[in-house]
Amino acid sequence: CGSRSVRLKRTAAFNKLPARTAVSISGLRAAPEQNGKSAKVVSYDAERQRYTVQLDEAESEQLSVKVDNLHLIVQVELVDLAGSPHLNGAKGKVLSYDPESSRYHVQLPDGRLASLSPANVILGPETRCTVAGLESAAAQRHNGTRAKVVGYD
Repeated sequence: CGSRSVRLKRTAAFNKLPARTAVSISGLRAAPEQNGKSAKVVSYDAERQRYTVQLDEAESEQLSVKVDNLHLIVQVELVDLAGSPHLNGAKGKVLSYDPESSRYHVQLPDGRLASLSPANVILGPETRCTVAGLESAAAQRHNGTRAKVVGYD
């Protein structure tokens, strides 16, 4: 979720990805050829703690994937881009997240790709994410927690 102010609200299955959620796949070791591919969530198997996803390019192919290997493809609002102020307020699409650099890979309105800090994107309501970047002693315990965005202020 980044270091922006986030309100956490506990509801049933708040951290589960709904069916038909657009995702990208990454970090698979047993099937590395699937990394980088787009898919849609079909279902969640709570016992196995894995999602069944349908690959976009092959309608007949489904994979069983851990949540840590899925990244949501979501629309975001771009903000505080000092080097490209004309893009502030524009919508972009997050294609993936790089935990090593803590940056989102975002498709800009003109189709170009940009690597953006979480401080430069606002995730929309209902977006599932992993909380990161909280620095206060009281809030640090939430880092690493799965959450659903309920609003932005």
